[in-house]
Amino acid sequence: LEVKMFAILVALFTLVPALEIYLLIKIGGAIGGLNTIIVVVTTGIVGAALAKSQGLAILNKIQTDLNSGKLPADQLIHGLLVFGGGLLLLTPGFFTDFLGLSMVFPGSRHFYVALLKSKVQKGLDEGTIQFTSFNSGGFSGFSGGFSSQSRSEHSQFEQFDSQFDGHDDQKIHDHNNVIEADFKKKD
Repeated sequence: LEVKMFAILVALFTLVPALEIYLLIKIGGAIGGLNTIIVVVTTGIVGAALAKSQGLAILNKIQTDLNSGKLPADQLIHGLLVFGGGLLLLTPGFFTDFLGLSMVFPGSRHFYVALLKSKVQKGLDEGTIQFTSFNSGGFSGFSGGFSSQSRSEHSQFEQFDSQFDGHDDQKIHDHNNVIEADFKKKD
């Protein structure tokens, strides 16, 4: 479990930079050093501008969805991908620039969204991805891929739901934690 994560991190921190150096040398040899620098700087500028415009568009879509009472799950995934793509564009190199641009462009980003959603759904179905909530020991958050927990475990929210009786200003007590909520029923 930890060995697998360590191997992934070693690969990311050694193989990706090695690939970037190799590509910079090969492409730089073919098109020249100055042209290589121009290409890397240009992709960074174009990527930053695209990340900004796409990020703002996604924020507007999230706000529209929230204002209409919809959960903006797809837009949040798009936003994370644009953010990740922007970070990759900060790293000089051809491989990370290509990957970053593909995460920032709307057309190719839809491929990543579909891929991520299918992976998450598969993990939820298999029980390898679980969502948990705040508890008395702190935030337990999101676990995925390497979880040893079973699907039968219940989150704190499920415990709270079973205690909820539908009255206004309901207080739900869990040991020393208190959750207060004000709400109105819609008919």
